[in-house]
Amino acid sequence: MKKAQISVNKGISSFFFYLFSSLSVVAFAEDNAQNFIIGELNHPRVSSYYKPLVERAYLDLGMEVRFEKVGGERGLRLLNEGMTDADVVRYDVVAQPDNNIVIVPPALSHGASFLLCIRGAKCDKSVLQNPDKAIAVTTRFFFNMDVSPDELSANIIEFDNFNHVIDLLLNGRFNYAIIPSDYSEKAIFEQSGIEFIPLVEHEIVHVIHKKHSHLVERLSAALAKQLELGRNNTSPQMKTPASRKQAF
Repeated sequence: MKKAQISVNKGISSFFFYLFSSLSVVAFAEDNAQNFIIGELNHPRVSSYYKPLVERAYLDLGMEVRFEKVGGERGLRLLNEGMTDADVVRYDVVAQPDNNIVIVPPALSHGASFLLCIRGAKCDKSVLQNPDKAIAVTTRFFFNMDVSPDELSANIIEFDNFNHVIDLLLNGRFNYAIIPSDYSEKAIFEQSGIEFIPLVEHEIVHVIHKKHSHLVERLSAALAKQLELGRNNTSPQMKTPASRKQAF
């Protein structure tokens, strides 16, 4: 009788072990499929730095992913609805209790929404309250700044393309713009004679849809590894100070 009971227990244990293993393999297979789509914002720093970093982290997990260019607002909607699986980077404020977006730590960098001013134009925060000033901004400006349109007196005009906002400023169509940056464009601003002031600072993070929450722990370790490799391969003169803190 005891032998029979032991055999039954072993059989049950083996069954659940097999079932758990099978489910894990299925989950990994679903994540590893080539239809794992990561939204990529049209921002030069995203394409040149954050996208390769994130791609290497997924490859560490044995996952081949596909990147798709998305706009700021549209991309966030696609992610929240599960039409895409992740975004390369966003500001930490995008993850809210009432949506389906999950942050994968650690923060990849720090950034801010910057007020940009052409040479000779008054450049301080009072510009935001001047009804005679027109300011070109990237989408999600109000959300990232945590303000509503009626709280600002300036004429705020939203554009979905980061590069378009910069072109409008450099071509003299606007004297002011507000864009997200992780301080990497500082030299470009200075060379172009653009003054800049950080308005609101945020952490820059990789985000995924909550249906992939089971990836967070392993993906977090893979991202941390890539950040460490990047620090080790960067000369001290080129490192960004830790105290520097984009509105993606």
